[in-house]
Amino acid sequence: MQEPLSPWWAEVHDVAQLLVSQLDAVVTHAARVGVYTPPPGSPPPRRRRQPGSLRHLAEVIRSHRLAPGLSVDKDDVAAVLAGDLRHLTNAALVVAVARAGHLIAGERLDDLGARRLVVASTHVSALVDAARQADEDAPRRVPAPPAAAARQADEDAPRRVPAPPAARPVQQPEVIDAYFTTRRPERRRVVIAGALGVLLVVALAALLDLRGQKPGERPPAAMPIVNPVTATGPLEHGHAGNDYLNARPLQDALDHKFTSFEADVFLRAGNLVLCHQLRGDVCEDHRGIRITPKTFASTYLRGLNTRVSANGGRVYPGYNQPVLLFVEIKCVEAAGACTLPADPAAAAADPNNPLVVAKELMNALIPYRGMLYHVDVAAGRRWGPVQIVLTGSHNDDQLPAGADDDESVRDLLARQTDTYAFLDGRFDVDRDLYSADLVPVISFQDPADGGCASSVQQAHWDDIVKAQTTGHHVRTGHLLDCAGGDVWTDALYAGVDYLSSSQLPQLGGWLTDNAHGGGGGNCAVPSWIATKQLYGQYCTLASADVPVMSRPDPKSSRVGSLAKAGAHWFLGQQPGEPDARDSSTNFWWAYTQADNGEWGWVSLVHFAAAGPDQSADGLQYGCYDVRPGESDDCHPL
Repeated sequence: MQEPLSPWWAEVHDVAQLLVSQLDAVVTHAARVGVYTPPPGSPPPRRRRQPGSLRHLAEVIRSHRLAPGLSVDKDDVAAVLAGDLRHLTNAALVVAVARAGHLIAGERLDDLGARRLVVASTHVSALVDAARQADEDAPRRVPAPPAAAARQADEDAPRRVPAPPAARPVQQPEVIDAYFTTRRPERRRVVIAGALGVLLVVALAALLDLRGQKPGERPPAAMPIVNPVTATGPLEHGHAGNDYLNARPLQDALDHKFTSFEADVFLRAGNLVLCHQLRGDVCEDHRGIRITPKTFASTYLRGLNTRVSANGGRVYPGYNQPVLLFVEIKCVEAAGACTLPADPAAAAADPNNPLVVAKELMNALIPYRGMLYHVDVAAGRRWGPVQIVLTGSHNDDQLPAGADDDESVRDLLARQTDTYAFLDGRFDVDRDLYSADLVPVISFQDPADGGCASSVQQAHWDDIVKAQTTGHHVRTGHLLDCAGGDVWTDALYAGVDYLSSSQLPQLGGWLTDNAHGGGGGNCAVPSWIATKQLYGQYCTLASADVPVMSRPDPKSSRVGSLAKAGAHWFLGQQPGEPDARDSSTNFWWAYTQADNGEWGWVSLVHFAAAGPDQSADGLQYGCYDVRPGESDDCHPL
């Protein structure tokens, strides 16, 4: 005999069963009125198959790409219909099952119906989080049960959602790969159809409405503020926009395993303080609530330095690429421009002058240089676990730095003897320049210059390819705010390196499910290769006799080969034309020297544990400068 459910898990059970009953009604209807049709290109089955079966639903989901980024089989469908909470809280999978049932029945699931399912799935997820939090809080409020009973209660609670009566028997799966890919086939502008992004937005808004919250307010006490994802490694595409506004700046982003963070800073009383909007001497957050600003150095620089020391020189153990810390220079504005005194000498020392803020930031970095990625004027690039990138709309403003001359933040950073502070670039200025030693990242806002009508692929395909070819990473703005389209999938298909959002649980969970991992290779940090007299990175090849091509194109001439599998050094990587090996494809290529001494390109399909159409883990974009002052493009030495 089962023990009665606690009130919070009873609520989870009731809401989950309501959602399951809706889905089961759709599937039952499809089985009654639908007709089985095999997937496109598949031969007709030898014996009659039941429409609306688990196998049929999974086939329709895969063949119609109803769940972009998910590999769905009949077991996943069965889990949804059985009320398994791990599957039932995946809104994309829930909607996909419903859409498949409607298609089999010859009907259409309208957007309103899909949004209601997303809201219901998200509601279940929120209740599960709240129930788990309540489980954690319960021992502090009531006498603790015996250890064995407590463990049993903890094990039983999430499993008490019974299967619906109509759950179908499990059949052998027919495997059709449907993995996530960022492939850009033959340079065509592929527009990704789907509604995951908009559904996530609507679900978030609806959930806030269900909870009686206003956007921006903190959730109620029963809801955990931080819900870290359970990824097995860092999320290479995750950028925490306005990270300092989270409950625990920096720590929240690290808990979600993001590899890029952003903070806004003002200069006040000689200190860099974290603030988004300053009204006089009062700091307000994005909700208009007055806050006591924290200092930038203690929150981010000291916090990262402590973590790097604890992890043996890494922000994340084993992660060989620098995490990016974007610092947006802010100032009091009037009509879109920084407010400065008319007198040039006074303006040159004013705390609203971005140049003054940038200089103060560069001084603040000095005690932490041991952990910073930098470019040495004599020896080129030097790896470090943290890279500082200055960003903001004022980087190129011509503002007085002194009584006799004008300069910009870009000019100031370019004059560093050794570069420890880098610049966030723009497509119109930097995409064609081999300037990654100063501008490692190019950022752009929502598609079509702030609107969301166009996809990232349509608006910025060529920009992204050119920027990555010249050594730059690419970051996009808060796509979660767009009102239509599967914006995250579209951005990754376009090759964007960092997706920005202030909603860490939503983006973190999506990346974990759809884009976790990379192009493999397990590339180490740059090191001196004495036999070649240059700096390179050792990566792991999965096979022997790997072809080395004259250009990053499988149709180019073969200049040599790498005879042995295992570790081999490379100077960098950049996008090229798609290459295929067995069932894998990749349009990224790494630059190296063949065994015969010829220089050329190796497709990442030959890298160990290579992900589909993704860049290699930790390998630098462009190529390392083997001689200071040379361009970042890869060329025979």
